[in-house]
Amino acid sequence: MEKTDVIIVLGHRLLPGNLPSDDLKRRIDRAVALWRETGAPLIMPCGGLTHERERTEAEVMKEMLVERGVPEDIIQLEDKSRVTLENMLNAFDLIGPDKRVAVVSSDYHMDMAMNDCRAVGLNAYGVGAETPDAAYRDAMRERLNSFAQKQNEMRAQGVTNRQMIDMFMQRAKEAHAKGIRLEDELQKRQ
Repeated sequence: MEKTDVIIVLGHRLLPGNLPSDDLKRRIDRAVALWRETGAPLIMPCGGLTHERERTEAEVMKEMLVERGVPEDIIQLEDKSRVTLENMLNAFDLIGPDKRVAVVSSDYHMDMAMNDCRAVGLNAYGVGAETPDAAYRDAMRERLNSFAQKQNEMRAQGVTNRQMIDMFMQRAKEAHAKGIRLEDELQKRQ
């Protein structure tokens, strides 16, 4: 069992009515199992307020963790971020570089999440929640890894993590103004 000071659980877009998606439920279940295995003294649900929702992903995740037996006093919310890179930057600001961190997300998201951990200096290892639909998992992994590759290219050109987040959020705002989902817009640009 690997030493773990903090378990970071990455959010996933909430469904209408602020309900957790199946992906988010699997992430929470994996985080609870990991907490039971490691005895980590801190769990950090990460995820802010997303489009057309009234609650943050982190707030919903906290409720799910407590329902599954995690003591409320070991849960620290990171409820400002909207994208994975921002999750990692904000988490780093809250916990620093010296803690050993387990990052829990969907298995298809782990390569990108770990790339972002390295980019911000988190001392992390990944724990993927299994996605039962293999075709969906593989398609999402390919899409996210392509996005991570573009982030690395931008870093090589001197673009900072914060600048990347600002650009991404500007594109999201523009896509929303056009009445389209950012995911669809990004897919067109690939």
